[in-house]
Amino acid sequence: MSNGKESLFPSEMDQKDLLDVPAFQDELTRDYLESTEPVREGYYTLESASNTFTLDFPEDMVVDETSMAGNEENSESLIFYYDDNNADVMDEYIVHYYSSIPDIEYSKDLMNRKAGEELDFKKVQTENENQHLEIAEMDSDNTGSYIAALVRNEKNQEIQVFVDIICRDDIAEDKCNTLKEQEKKKVTEVLKSIQFKDDKGK
Repeated sequence: MSNGKESLFPSEMDQKDLLDVPAFQDELTRDYLESTEPVREGYYTLESASNTFTLDFPEDMVVDETSMAGNEENSESLIFYYDDNNADVMDEYIVHYYSSIPDIEYSKDLMNRKAGEELDFKKVQTENENQHLEIAEMDSDNTGSYIAALVRNEKNQEIQVFVDIICRDDIAEDKCNTLKEQEKKKVTEVLKSIQFKDDKGK
């Protein structure tokens, strides 16, 4: 096994030796990243603080300092967003992990109440075995949209996700609609990448 820099976690490496993108240059975000090797272009594996799930993390996003894991790895809140506040379109992910929620209908009702409306969840096929993904998409106004997602496995582990997609105020409506559709595709791929870790769950 090599003892070179490639074998180190990003959090153990010198900042100047890391890729010059927000995900690696932000100290908190580095703590969540498993490797400097991309899983696909522009995306790196993020491991949750509770060590219960992973996802493909965009290189141009950062983790918010309010993210935290609960006691005994029973829950976790993970928030991340684009580092550039002047981007034409901005996303904010709010991810909640729960170690065991037996009733999926209870979860959907809770997410409906959080959204303030009835969400139309649709099943989405992924490559992850023994877990299920459902996604609902809604437009909140001319400049904003949001996506809600529910990820569950056979151990009743659950992840609830809300993603806000908002265009900058000065972006024309037609351009904004195009940008939002492009972002929805990116968000869907991130949601499909969420995977529970095999050795966890109650």
